[in-house]
Amino acid sequence: MRSTSLILILFLFLIGCREKIIEVSSVDDIPGTWRWLSTCEGEGDNDYSCINASDANYAVIEFRSNGDYIEKHMDTVYLQTNYSILKIDDLFGTLTLEDPPVNRPVTVINNKLIIQRGASEDTYEKIKKN
Repeated sequence: MRSTSLILILFLFLIGCREKIIEVSSVDDIPGTWRWLSTCEGEGDNDYSCINASDANYAVIEFRSNGDYIEKHMDTVYLQTNYSILKIDDLFGTLTLEDPPVNRPVTVINNKLIIQRGASEDTYEKIKKN
């Protein structure tokens, strides 16, 4: 009986410790902190390849409500600039970065943010609301 209680307590602890999914259904939900999951590029099944995040290769982007954009790779600031998002509809928009000046199509789908960078697509999951 005691071991059953211990297993139940351990199970409840593990469930409580997992990260909660932050619901994202519109480009209006972009402000916050996003963790990079993967970068994929190519056309067709044969040329398509992906690089996935790992403990040794990770990145985050902060979209702050004051217009600050901070992109970090392995905890080092890679790019810090101002941003704006032009909403096309709930799922699609354009991310505009000030310096360097660049426009990137963005898509919100299945609680993920996809940012196009030329021929590649970066996929992120939201880990913190603004």
